[in-house]
Amino acid sequence: MPHGPSGGTILERDAFISYSHQRDVPLAEALQKGLQGIVRTPWLRRPGLKVFRDTTSLGASSDLGSSITTALAGARYFVYLASPEAAASKWVRQEIAYWRRNHGLDHFLIALSDGRIVWDDAARDFDWQQTNAIPQELSWAFAAEPLWVDLRPYRACDPGDRSMSPGADFRDRVASLAAPLHGRTKDALDSEDLRLQRKAIRVLRGGVAVLSATTLIAAGAGVFAWQQRGEALARARTSAAQALAARALESAQGDPRKSAQFALYADATRRMGESAQALGRAVAANDNVGRHLQGGSGVYDGTHGISNISPTRVALSRDGNLMAYYSALGGPADSGASDEAPSDVRLYDIRARRELPRLTGIPWSRLHGGDLALSDDGRYLAVETVYNRIEIWDTTERRQVRTLTASEGRDLAEATKGMRAFAFSGDGRRVAAGYYVAGRPTEAYRFTVWDTATGDVVHDATAPQDAIGIAFDKDGNLQVLDSEACTVRTLPRGSTAWNAAREIPCLPAKERVYPQLSEDASTAVLWNESRPVLWDLVKGERRLEVTDPAVRVDPVLPTADRTSFIAYKGQEVLVYDATLRRRRVIGSFTFPVMSLAASGDGRWVAAGSRDGAVSLLSTDSVQGGAWLSNEDDVQQSELTPDRRAAFRTRDGGTDLWSVTGAGVKRLGRIPVPLDRGNAAETTDTVLVSADGTRAVTVHQGRTALWDLKDGTPTASPTSQDESQGLRPVSFLPDGVHVLARAGGQEGLHVVDTRTWKIRQTVRARGNVVVSGDLGTLGFSDTGALSFWRWSEHRLVHVRDTDINTYGFQSIVLSHDGRKAVSKNGDSRLAVVDVASGRVATSDGLARDDRREPVFSQDGSFVVQAAGTGPEASLQFWDSTSGEARGTWTMDRPGSDTSAVQVFAGADGAVLAFNPDGSLVRRATDLASWRTILCTVVPDPLPQGDRDRYLRDLDVSAPCRP
Repeated sequence: MPHGPSGGTILERDAFISYSHQRDVPLAEALQKGLQGIVRTPWLRRPGLKVFRDTTSLGASSDLGSSITTALAGARYFVYLASPEAAASKWVRQEIAYWRRNHGLDHFLIALSDGRIVWDDAARDFDWQQTNAIPQELSWAFAAEPLWVDLRPYRACDPGDRSMSPGADFRDRVASLAAPLHGRTKDALDSEDLRLQRKAIRVLRGGVAVLSATTLIAAGAGVFAWQQRGEALARARTSAAQALAARALESAQGDPRKSAQFALYADATRRMGESAQALGRAVAANDNVGRHLQGGSGVYDGTHGISNISPTRVALSRDGNLMAYYSALGGPADSGASDEAPSDVRLYDIRARRELPRLTGIPWSRLHGGDLALSDDGRYLAVETVYNRIEIWDTTERRQVRTLTASEGRDLAEATKGMRAFAFSGDGRRVAAGYYVAGRPTEAYRFTVWDTATGDVVHDATAPQDAIGIAFDKDGNLQVLDSEACTVRTLPRGSTAWNAAREIPCLPAKERVYPQLSEDASTAVLWNESRPVLWDLVKGERRLEVTDPAVRVDPVLPTADRTSFIAYKGQEVLVYDATLRRRRVIGSFTFPVMSLAASGDGRWVAAGSRDGAVSLLSTDSVQGGAWLSNEDDVQQSELTPDRRAAFRTRDGGTDLWSVTGAGVKRLGRIPVPLDRGNAAETTDTVLVSADGTRAVTVHQGRTALWDLKDGTPTASPTSQDESQGLRPVSFLPDGVHVLARAGGQEGLHVVDTRTWKIRQTVRARGNVVVSGDLGTLGFSDTGALSFWRWSEHRLVHVRDTDINTYGFQSIVLSHDGRKAVSKNGDSRLAVVDVASGRVATSDGLARDDRREPVFSQDGSFVVQAAGTGPEASLQFWDSTSGEARGTWTMDRPGSDTSAVQVFAGADGAVLAFNPDGSLVRRATDLASWRTILCTVVPDPLPQGDRDRYLRDLDVSAPCRP
């Protein structure tokens, strides 16, 4: 039997299906079953095709798994289910490249599930300007246009449409792919399949009489057994999902990375209330995470690195675009690295959110825990290696440029090995270091500056032991703090002559050792009996002493406003407010933090832990919301009453904008100066149609309809029209009819804006609310909630629902109108399913607040804003059960005491205006949470955890594209 790449036995298969796990799982499964079922009848025991379809994920590892390569090695045909998602998938591209390299393309079949395939006859290649479903790995692969089968109609269809019954279109297309696998033409395959089906029918008829009684008994037993199996499997999935969700909640504070993985797999195992809560908690726990780049080994290994500290080192370019890191503990599979084992310095493009090719070929015996430093633009990387050497690397060309030797560090005592001070200029042209030199009777301390282009020494001199701090400022000048002489010296960029030393007020003697400088040389950190002390070198005064000795502020990493510093304490990465002496956790690990770096503006923070975990963090809220385009600086006070649009009066007219999850978009201008006024029944107002092309205004009591494309009036009711004097409430979905009512009256009218005739009147009391899609309306009527839907150009009564509570304040409808929520007099929430009338009351109290709740965009949650300033939060309730699903604390400045306001935009997105007026879209729906967490940690669940929670369950990895 043949053997695979890893030496394992190959199980020969007829076909290997490569597809997008993000979009094509149902179609790939149907294709697999179809290929296996053609020319096969179970009762004639004719074997079907053996088809491999991967149902697992390879995560963020660099290579195809052994099971995949073994399946590829043993397959006769490769079936590529083509789509833009598959063409962009790293793993699909690797599978195709492996097949082309090892098998050629004679047995390569294509089935198109989405996108375009266009062939250029002149170039004898795909037309890459139009083709988006084929990866570049197939460039120049075919001498003539390859045949492909179009399965696009069956990607998003009902499962029943993918029928393999004789004569079905889907079966006919699958047969086109199956024919070469059977070595026959399609017509011959159809004939053989028909012959077998007829033979099977004859055999079946012959055995019917004999087996009838037995079949009835067996069928009953089989159905019962199948039901029992299904129930057991459902219980197992529920238990596994609950266990994973519990682990996600448990690990959220201590290990956000693991929390995200557990939550994603809980959701993939069974979507239920507990898994939804776990997703929300994991998103909140990863609020300041850009990407978890590497998981830890889970074991503290103290056998590697200088002074037996497990080495993990990180660096960030000043412009915040590139991150570099390495670790001797490369993830859960490794327990350490041997001295001669190859190591890689890994690179991550922050702006593009992708990993770059690594810097390879550096044995661990050279790295051994040395520091890393990047130039401002990330083009060059300085790497401290043993013994007292510095390597300069070009990260773009991925090659070593130069090696600089400071001293023969091999001869030094263990306690004095390694660079004591280390700095790399922003332009990459100079590097400086403080280090020890072997000598008799004692070791000497030296300070040296090198030109990285030539390797020449720019400056070399003895220096006080462990008493200098060095940094290249943003202008490329080298700043050197001598804490023993109480001076700061400057070596200008490109110069070999030092400026005159600048004296600073002398620091206390006990604080003069191991100084470190911030990059702009404005701040130094020293130590006072194991407590870090920050000094302002510009003013020459102590800035603050961190009273908690466990809080570390070295290296000195100030944020953009210079009022806070990046710090760490044990397993937590903090932003430490120097004025308020308040800390905010932005990241945490299972093991203590040991390496920290920040971008020049303090926004991005790279951190590594002692078990090899590496994460990219941000001092901004990365996951909690997305800033939206708002070029005209529209404010919350300018929203229309339904909050679907905004208007601003200026220069005798009114500007109009739509407000959605895509941002603020200008709709047009009308030549009427609308006045907001104070009284609701007399103030001017405006309504905008769903497509944003028409608007109805009420100005000084007169109603008008406008074309927003050119700002011209199209129609207005006259004094003879029966709709004159009615006040419009909302457009209806067709953009032609509007809801209107007369002040102080109970009637709600449907008005045709083409004729301004009243087409329908319904009895309505209290406030009328309309769903975001404009298709459902609700209002209170004699203690009950009444719901109506727009259908066939009329309002149709759906139901009246008694919510059995007192003093409800308002009604809010979900965007699609399927659910409604009311806050009661006791501050509980009553959620109504409009179709069934079922009412669920919240199991916890919403804070006593006049702010209205909103629905998430998918209607899964009711979201309530609460609190002000640092106490501001978003509370979540399950819109089906009413159960509390957690609380998000909002990241707001301590001086801000304004209330958090959230509202639903015209498309149902949950939006909020920040105190500075910026507009943000809050991620409050399940699909957004899944996307966020898969961006943060796309890796699959480690095998140990998978075996513990998902043994014998078929659960696809949630994040593979």
